[in-house]
Amino acid sequence: MSERRAVGLLAGLIPYYAALAGVASLVVQWTPRWGEFFSPKEAGGAAIAMLSALALVCPVAWMYMRTKPKARYDSSLVQTVIVLPVVITGVVLIVRDSVALAFSLAGIVAAVRFRNTLRDTKDAVYIFLAIAVGIAAGVQSFSIAFVVSLMFVLLVLVLWRFDVGMAPPDAERVRGRLIAETSIPTAAHPAIAAVLDQHARSWKLIASESAARGITALTFLVLLRPRATPDELVAAVRRDAAGQIASARFEPDL
Repeated sequence: MSERRAVGLLAGLIPYYAALAGVASLVVQWTPRWGEFFSPKEAGGAAIAMLSALALVCPVAWMYMRTKPKARYDSSLVQTVIVLPVVITGVVLIVRDSVALAFSLAGIVAAVRFRNTLRDTKDAVYIFLAIAVGIAAGVQSFSIAFVVSLMFVLLVLVLWRFDVGMAPPDAERVRGRLIAETSIPTAAHPAIAAVLDQHARSWKLIASESAARGITALTFLVLLRPRATPDELVAAVRRDAAGQIASARFEPDL
C-alpha cells in the first residue's frame, strides 16, 4: 500500500510541475508585451515574483502534509512554509539594489527576536527550503527556484517511501494480523487504512467476514515499520477510527 501512496503522490506532482513550467513559458513570452508595469522593478514584476514563490512552495507544504507522521505533525510549520518565501521574496526585491537598505534591514531583524521550538529537528530543512525559494524568486532566478523545489519534493518522497535512515536493514520488524470489528466496514476501512499507511511498511486486507450479528471482522496482514509497535498501531486505530469500530487487536506471527 505504501507503493500505491508513493505512486499517487508522484502522479500529483508531475502534472503540477509540468503545468507550472507551461505557465512560466507563457509569462516569459508575454511579459515584454505588457510594458514597464511588469518589469522586475515595478509592481507587476513584484507580483509575478511573489506568486512564483508561492506556486513553487505549495507542493513542498503538500508533501509535508502527506508524508509527516501525525505524532510529529506541525500545522504551524505548514503555514510558515507557505507564507515565508512570499515574504522573503518581497524583502529581497526591496533591498537587492541598495546596500544601505540591506544593512537597515539587518539591524531591524537583529532588534526583533523570533523564538520557536520545532517538534522535529528535520522540520528545519523545510524552513531552509522556503528561504531558498524566496531568495531565488526575489532575484528573478525562477529556473533555480523551480529546480530546488522539484528536487526537494522528489528527495523527500524517496526518503519517505524507502524509510531511509529509519533503522538498519537487519532491524527486527513485527509481522502479524490486525483484526478490527465494525458494524460499518465501508466507513471503517478508509480510517484504518490511513493509520496503517503511517505505521506499517506494507499491509493488505486479507479477510472480511461476519463475526456476529451485524458485526464484520476486517483482517489485515501487516508488516510494521521498524520503530512501530503493535500497541501503538492498535491505539492509533482505536483513536482515529473511534465510533467506527467496536474493537481492534493485533496478533503477531510466531
